[in-house]
Amino acid sequence: MSRGRILFLSLAVAAIAAPCLADEDDWPVLKGARVDGQPPALALAIYRAQGATFGLGIYPRAPDDLLARHVDVRGGVTTIGWTTAKACPQLVQVLSALERVPAPRIKSPRVTAPTGARTDSSYHLWSTDVRWTATGPSAGMELRATAGPVSAWAEKTAKALEPCWSPNRP
Repeated sequence: MSRGRILFLSLAVAAIAAPCLADEDDWPVLKGARVDGQPPALALAIYRAQGATFGLGIYPRAPDDLLARHVDVRGGVTTIGWTTAKACPQLVQVLSALERVPAPRIKSPRVTAPTGARTDSSYHLWSTDVRWTATGPSAGMELRATAGPVSAWAEKTAKALEPCWSPNRP
């Protein structure tokens, strides 16, 4: 990545401008985008082979509300959308559904060829608060997938939140 591009991306994130999420190399930009100096508690990106990108950042706003920032990139045009849990009940529903997505099992490395179908999309999920039990200690997690329960949840989330986005930040 060139020095000029790094500077541009840094300035875009700092200003809460629309970073261009052209491909998976820009994942750190999305999950690092701060709102009011705060990083997202949860970030999701869907990268599609045809170039469209869906990005989502969830930020705790108050004890009883969440702020969601949406980045949509289609045909080189980036738009930013905003909503809150109070304005968009679907946001709470999709986040509750995420808690029911089964965690993948860690498979130890083997000396065999990888298996699995190739897909045209990839899904990146990052959270700063995951737990093994309801009251256990908190951990962070990043997951990248091309299929499976996380991809199904991500697609449902993108569809469910479509009517919620506004260009005006609440």
